[in-house]
Order: sequence, then structure tokens, then C-alpha cells
Amino acid sequence: MQTATQAASAAPILIPDRPNLSAPIFRVEGRDRLFLRAEVAIASGDGPVRTTEVETEVEIPAEALVPGSDFYIRMEDGRPVAFRPCSADTTGILGGFHFAPGSNAEGRSGGDDIPAINQYSIWDAGFRPACPDPRGMALVIPPYGAPIWVDIYKLGVDHTEQGTSRHAVTIADGRDLPVRALGKGKYPRLDYATAVEIYAHHGKQLLSYDEFRAAAFGVTEKTSADDDPETTGLDAARTSRFGIMQATGNLWDWGHDSDPDNPRASIFGGSWLYGGDSGSRCAVLGCWPGHSSENFSARGRSDHMTPA
Repeated sequence: MQTATQAASAAPILIPDRPNLSAPIFRVEGRDRLFLRAEVAIASGDGPVRTTEVETEVEIPAEALVPGSDFYIRMEDGRPVAFRPCSADTTGILGGFHFAPGSNAEGRSGGDDIPAINQYSIWDAGFRPACPDPRGMALVIPPYGAPIWVDIYKLGVDHTEQGTSRHAVTIADGRDLPVRALGKGKYPRLDYATAVEIYAHHGKQLLSYDEFRAAAFGVTEKTSADDDPETTGLDAARTSRFGIMQATGNLWDWGHDSDPDNPRASIFGGSWLYGGDSGSRCAVLGCWPGHSSENFSARGRSDHMTPA
């Protein structure tokens, strides 16, 4: 039997009013504290609209703060409570965030290795990625164009079970092949068409060159990892301003050249094989769409769902 709290949390969440249309209804303080802003109107299903009068701290169990974890937030007895989700279902969820294994870049030399809430990963029911699964994504605000959401991590092999952006999983590439989006087994290669198909299955797309260089800004330019990283995770020197991990100098990311009518397959960021050539502006545009290699992976993006 469902309790009243469980029934309420399963109802769709609406936010008919917020103090700032350009920001989520939560704000981060320090590395591990989060607050629900004051003057936020929240409605659950057909229930009454409740407006927060004062700022309220989100309850986050200390033992749950494992670096690389995603969190959902729901209301319990009038309080915002964070928990680690077991699925991508966001029904009844007020919002969420990612607790990263290191901080975002503040300048142009990457981040650090001290775990922290990624401030750009914070989302809510009306301010979030347009794709179904908001886990493991960060809002990228380019100097041009509209904001987008970008996967914090590279594509994992078992993306159908874990989502496309997950910490500490085997990176999908031309050697460690991704499982098929539809059907059994694995793809025979990770070429451009395969990457497009995988992200389309998740309601996402590949990044354009313009989007990639905005998402990767803040990494230590002209540097690469020492070896094939094999798994998703922290490479502090190559973490971007928005907290995109292994953004450059690890494995190339499949993308496209930004043409709006006939986008051509492209690769971005460089890899561990490319040393001083890697960086946020490292790209090969219009290249070999049928190519598949152990140093080619992919990263997804989604449009931003703008509050009404």
C-alpha cells in the first residue's frame, strides 16, 4: 500500500512560479550543500500550489555522497530530500544534481580532485535537459546561441542500462564496443552512424564543433592523458569550466561540423595519443564517418527546456 508521501511523490511536479527564469530553483553552497530557494511555487499533480517562504536546505545523507553519483530531489513532509536514484524515471521528482569526483575549472588549467556538487548539473522539473534522462549532464552556457546540456562523461559500453553519462564505467570505443540501442549484442564498430543512433535512442544528439569548444573551455590546453583512460572518471587537468570530465586529450569525441543542413562527421578534443595537439579547439571537421578506433568515443548533448 502506498503512503500519502509516496503517492504525492509519484505525481507529476509542476513549478508555476520561480524567482529566476534563468536559473534552477536550487543553489549550491560550498562543495556539498544545496538549498531550495525562497518564493518557489510547487504543485504536485492536482494538489494545491505551495510556495516556499524561506530558503530551505536540501537534506543530503552524508553516507550517500559518493563521488561520481547522481541525485534526485523530492519533497517529503514539506522538506526537500536528496537520494540516489535507481532508474531514469523522474515522475514525482522536484530536481537533481551530480556530485562530481572533482571541481570545475575556474580558469584555463582544469579543475581539482576534491569532490563537489557540480553547480551546472543542478536541474529541476521545469529547468532541465529536454531528453528523458537528466542524469550526468551539465548546463553549458556558450558565449553565443542558446544554453545546452552536455554529458559530463563519455559514452559507456552498457549505456542502455546505465544511461549515456555514468562515472566509473568502461568507455565505449572501437575496441570496447557499445551494446546495441535496439536488440541484442554489440555494434560491430563505433563509427559516426553508430554514435548518432545511440544518442537518438536516448533522445540526445552529438555536439557540433561550436558546442564542443564551449563545453570544453577551461581545460589545460595542448595536453593529454598519459595513457588510454579505459573508464570514465576524473582527469582534473582536462576538466572544463562546466565540469565536463575527460573533455579533451583522452579519446576523440564524435560530433559534427555545425552545418545546419548537411552536418558532416567530425572528431573533437584529441586523444591520449596526440599529446600537445589536444584541447578545446582541437578538431578534424568533415572526416571519415565510417572510421572506428580504440581512441574514438562519443559524448551526447540535449536542448535546454526553458521554463515557461
